[in-house]
Amino acid sequence: MTKTYKSVRGTYDFSPAEANLFNELAEGARKIFHLFGYEEIILPLIEEEGVFVRSVGETTDIVEKQIFRIIKRSEEDTSIVLRPEGTAQVVRYYLENSIYKQRSLSKFFYIGPMFRGERPQRGRLRQFNHFGAEAIGSKSIYLDAEIILLAMKILEAIGISQVKLNINTLGCQSDKEKFQQLLREELAREKSRLCDDCKRRLEKNSLRILDCKEEQCKKIANNFCVRDINDRFYLCADCKKDFNDLMSILKNSGLKPDYNPCLVRGLDYYTNTVFEITSGYLGSQDALGAGGRYNNLIKNLGGPEIPAIGFALGVERIILALNKKGKITPQTAFVALTGEKLINEAYLILQLLRNANISADMDFCAKSLKGQFRYAERKEASYVVIIADDEYKEGYVLLKNMETGEQEKIKKEELISTLRGYIADGEGAA
Repeated sequence: MTKTYKSVRGTYDFSPAEANLFNELAEGARKIFHLFGYEEIILPLIEEEGVFVRSVGETTDIVEKQIFRIIKRSEEDTSIVLRPEGTAQVVRYYLENSIYKQRSLSKFFYIGPMFRGERPQRGRLRQFNHFGAEAIGSKSIYLDAEIILLAMKILEAIGISQVKLNINTLGCQSDKEKFQQLLREELAREKSRLCDDCKRRLEKNSLRILDCKEEQCKKIANNFCVRDINDRFYLCADCKKDFNDLMSILKNSGLKPDYNPCLVRGLDYYTNTVFEITSGYLGSQDALGAGGRYNNLIKNLGGPEIPAIGFALGVERIILALNKKGKITPQTAFVALTGEKLINEAYLILQLLRNANISADMDFCAKSLKGQFRYAERKEASYVVIIADDEYKEGYVLLKNMETGEQEKIKKEELISTLRGYIADGEGAA
């Protein structure tokens, strides 16, 4: 018996409608990135493993459990991996090309796939796409505010307005180390109740406990955060002032940031500001995107001491949220004919629509009119242009709105202007 192949578990096939939506989202994001002065770069899908081990952290889940390694042909070969995230890779590009010698501030964005050996579930994939941005060269909290506003602006432009902005600060490196020590001492009392991974993290990297997905560990960590660090006493005066000022800037910009003392993110390179944007449309895997400062990463990867901040948005999760919110379908037309003898006339109308940059299609399989309408529904057409013998001879076509069911008779020469008017008004959109 011939084997039937299926997609690899944890990957996602974009249907034609979703592929179209993906491209629309990407183009919309590009416009916002350019509006904020960010330049696009396209980097390889593969990197040396050390780029991520030295930046993300040896004890993070990404490095310990999730990196996809490419099998070496010989012991001399460099250890190559599929990229699990974009920030470290952008920093590698920045240093390799000595961009810091050319300009003081660099603002990049990227769009493309990332790979992690996740335990697949809804909203958590092994191959997924990111819209990401990195701003390198300034420690200004106004740049922190810009990065957060940029991420929120993209989601707003996409059509996801009901989101929650969670924010925290880890402080500078010295503050972060104090925080980790405090966490280690406090949670040592709860060691017996922690999962096996967190018992190990307690000694190696206590901060990772706050990012654990096990319910018992999350409860213990949350109790610690609310009870012991809610007032951020571990922060130095400068870091506390910066965070308070950032919160004021965001509020004055119309945002409602929600302080979350437990938020640390799952990557070791973060310092100071960290944030996460969530949506109620997504259930347990509710993060649409996240980011933060990484003021020490460039130095850790062999460069000078240069501050930076960035974020990434998950495209598949955005599409899930849009589908939950109410799927957005493009305004398209479909040409139907009442008899096969009218195929030449229908084809001419089809070309007329396409030449006017109106997305259009027709049936090429000699279906009945009822079958053509079923096909138009499957293609999620907003309008059907019906070519009927008597009306066409009189110089008219019929135009049916697929959402309302309303049908009207229109002169052939007015079809384009009529359709453009409806599309501009948004009629027929799902």
